[in-house]
Amino acid sequence: MHLISLGKDEEAQKIYDDLTAQNIEVLFDDRDARAGEKFADSDLIGIPYRIVVSDRSIQAGGVEFKKRNESESEIVKVEEILGKVN
Repeated sequence: MHLISLGKDEEAQKIYDDLTAQNIEVLFDDRDARAGEKFADSDLIGIPYRIVVSDRSIQAGGVEFKKRNESESEIVKVEEILGKVN
């Protein structure tokens, strides 16, 4: 999974810790870069799943979850991430 933090490093760190505890390989992108740059890099890297933690996603009730082969992302609760992958 590619975990992208957009200014929400603390929340993203918790998600990273939870996923790695479940033996899921996670690339945690907490660089000080623009969102567009992080998304472009995510597409280039080709990791199957992208999770975005941002003010917008948290206000919507979760995180933005996107499968690489789908064009649209969806907001999912943090507890539902593992179910989306399995």
